[in-house]
Amino acid sequence: MKHLFSPLLRPLPLMTLVSGSLLGGSLAMPLPASALGEEAIVDKLEQVPVFVILNSDGQPLTAAAEVDDQEVKVPVVFIDGEAAEEFLTRAQEEDPSAEVALVDLGTLYQETVLGDEEKVPLLYLPIGDELDTAIALQSNFQGVPLFIARQGADGPYLTITQDGQASLPMFFSRNDLQTLLDRYSESDAAAADDIVVQVLSLEWLLATMTSNSDPELDAQLQQVRLFPSTEVLNYIRAQEEAAPAAAPAAE
Repeated sequence: MKHLFSPLLRPLPLMTLVSGSLLGGSLAMPLPASALGEEAIVDKLEQVPVFVILNSDGQPLTAAAEVDDQEVKVPVVFIDGEAAEEFLTRAQEEDPSAEVALVDLGTLYQETVLGDEEKVPLLYLPIGDELDTAIALQSNFQGVPLFIARQGADGPYLTITQDGQASLPMFFSRNDLQTLLDRYSESDAAAADDIVVQVLSLEWLLATMTSNSDPELDAQLQQVRLFPSTEVLNYIRAQEEAAPAAAPAAE
């Protein structure tokens, strides 16, 4: 798996292997304004690993998407490394040199949606099981799920404090959120009974961070901290551990 932390995406008509509407993906369009500021947004997103499939020319796998009633080809961003591997098999039928690249979402978002040059919309493909869980919570849900907890349906959001600083955790994994809730229950069982789990989309969060003008909401956005799926982090760790052992055989 290639680690990619340099400019990689350009708005070119490349491979078109998937359809976002069939995969539960959601298109994130570039937006002109930046409520939090580019640096603050990128800092939050840098903690999130994502995957793209590159062809032999370093160009990304693209999908057909409808923008302003026109079909365009947009880069596909996988939240799940294993899903990216599955699509890699299909991509290699067209280009045997295609490979999965790992990049942090902050770098990717900065170079595409927030870039000074022509802005590029991205199609995010969620983790399948997490999308199913999100739909169970909200039947019309679309996009990449982020799970959050609050005290009652309309109460304050559950926050965590580290080094004296409070943050609003949003989890790509429902199970990871449950781990936090289990710890919370141990410390305050009565309050834990009132906890409600809700879901919002990564796409909504990105759009809101770049265009919000509500000071109250802006204060909440400043506190947001994104937690990648533990399973995805374990997948990356396993790939990194396997890489050195495989290297001598490739010589």
